[in-house]
Amino acid sequence: MSNNNDLAQLEKELQDMLRNVEPARRRLMVKKLAQTLRKGQQQRIAQQQNTDGTKYQARSPRTEVTQQRLRFIYFGELRDLKNWKRGHDRITGWDNKRGAIRTFLRNRIERYISVETATTTKRVRKPQPMFRRLRTASFLRARASGNSAVVGFDGVAAQIANVHQLGLEDQVNPSVRMRYPLRELLGVTPQDRELMLDAVFDFIIDKQR
Repeated sequence: MSNNNDLAQLEKELQDMLRNVEPARRRLMVKKLAQTLRKGQQQRIAQQQNTDGTKYQARSPRTEVTQQRLRFIYFGELRDLKNWKRGHDRITGWDNKRGAIRTFLRNRIERYISVETATTTKRVRKPQPMFRRLRTASFLRARASGNSAVVGFDGVAAQIANVHQLGLEDQVNPSVRMRYPLRELLGVTPQDRELMLDAVFDFIIDKQR
């Protein structure tokens, strides 16, 4: 059964169970359902899983290219970097004098003394879980309105989520477009369905005590 059909069936079952609950208590229940559903989505995203239990396709391995050594004058002072890399408007590397990683704006460099261009390439070892910020309550919203419990994204977050949800193409930078693997951020699992039905059942039983 498709996820849309699962959701429609769940919605029908919940509506049947709530039909005889007075409006004020129904609103409280719908709010609780929205929060319960969001929690389930957050947990599944944290586990990096689609609704069928399969793992998200991993990101492509990231590599980092660093240059060996760079010496230049910055605000009248000689700076000596190793393992440096060039960004859009800045240079970052290990400052031998300061004994720490430092970043310098390229347009503030007065003069280059020497540039050793031999490079080393390494993989970034431990990839971070995907969608760490997107799954937080700041972006993944839970709303209750009348008889409806809604969980989803708004604005730019919704655009980003939709690209991954459907496996669409998106603009990476002004000159590059790429297709992203399908990674489901929203959907109803069998566990979500059971949690929602149990929550309504408990709510109705509590009312009758």
